[in-house]
Amino acid sequence: MALLERLTRSMRVTERALSARSAGAPLVSPLAGSSSQMSQLVWSEFYAGEVSEVTRQSALAIPPLKRGRDILVGVIAGMALQQWQGNTQVPAPWLVNSSSGISPWHRMAATVDDLIFYDWSAWAVTRDGGQITDALRIPYERWEVDDFTGVVTVDGEEVDATQIIVFPGNGSGGILQTGAQTIKGYRALERSWIGRAQNPIPLVELHQTSDDPLTDGDQDEEDDEIGRLIDEWSAARLSPNGAVGFTPHNIEVKTHGTAQTDLFVEGRNAAVLDVARLLNMPASLLDGAQSQASLTYVTTEGKRSEFAALSIPAWISPIEARLSLDDIAPAGEVIRFDQSSLVDVVAEPINNPRRD
Repeated sequence: MALLERLTRSMRVTERALSARSAGAPLVSPLAGSSSQMSQLVWSEFYAGEVSEVTRQSALAIPPLKRGRDILVGVIAGMALQQWQGNTQVPAPWLVNSSSGISPWHRMAATVDDLIFYDWSAWAVTRDGGQITDALRIPYERWEVDDFTGVVTVDGEEVDATQIIVFPGNGSGGILQTGAQTIKGYRALERSWIGRAQNPIPLVELHQTSDDPLTDGDQDEEDDEIGRLIDEWSAARLSPNGAVGFTPHNIEVKTHGTAQTDLFVEGRNAAVLDVARLLNMPASLLDGAQSQASLTYVTTEGKRSEFAALSIPAWISPIEARLSLDDIAPAGEVIRFDQSSLVDVVAEPINNPRRD
């Protein structure tokens, strides 16, 4: 049985199993991969700090990284693939249609996702007389390459080289490898920020200054002066009306720690910039700001041009190069993305002095 047919059949079995579940049961997206990858998201990811394992799911929990991933996937998957011989477009139905049940858009979206996180992706293909007639992206966790022999296996079974296309990425190693420390650092900032939000003001100590002790209610709960005072102050600290409290003359209020938030504002913004660098994207697209940002017109329109000219090629060029090899496109023909949808906006230089 051909590889693509085997994968298509297994996906259809999965779809039938999912459709048999109750209406309230969660469904799995074709881009989500298998549950084996989800199982890697262990509890230590949230509590172990530096020793935790970085996974795709935990990385996507970082808002700027998810936004950057969504932008790249949306833009690139929306550009159609075309086969060319010189200046003449050659019909290639398999680039725009698929009988596998997965659209070419979703096939490319999953491929770009693989390259972002792992720097590798793979398609199963069917051929007729050597020419490709259909293609289906293989979930990353279902295939592997033997480092010594170069043999590719899918679900543990060796596959013929004519039935699979392996896409090397741009050589960055994938975000899960090169951005592991950034991902962990951002998640640590998130945990600290949430903790500060839950406890927004410093620890308060109600310090007695006289020799007349307050009763603690050990013997009589109705005479629990310490308990009532703590309860009143706890309620005041959580009050939206300014957290105003009262103490008698023999009680002094002491605070421990500070409520500074500079680390969280500046630290989270710096982490957004690092995520943008990992994705090779302008930080402005992720709502991050450089400390020396210039005029809005320049930083917005100029960055759009930078995105089209520098960011997009880093992700689409490896795909175009692999699809243009002779085992896919005949000699003398190439496969390229239709980039006509990209708007190349170039900001004009501002030469005139400012006039107040």
